[in-house]
Amino acid sequence: MRLLQIRVRTDEDADCLVRELAVYSPKRSKRSILIELEERSQTDLLALLAAVETCLRANDIRSVRIELDGKKYTMAPAQLSH
Repeated sequence: MRLLQIRVRTDEDADCLVRELAVYSPKRSKRSILIELEERSQTDLLALLAAVETCLRANDIRSVRIELDGKKYTMAPAQLSH
């Protein structure tokens, strides 16, 4: 199993992401969300990251910190071109 951790700025952001990512059975600890993924499933990882990005954009969440495989990343919603 791979453990993905998402850190958010506010409790409201955490509530939103937990609701949006319910299909992944997230575990919440204050402003951190933990999700276990199958070791080799790139499809699950990409789907999860797409769901996070959609949630950020839909709920005006500026950014989150993601940790996966010992590496840390910052994710922000994609800028839509007009």
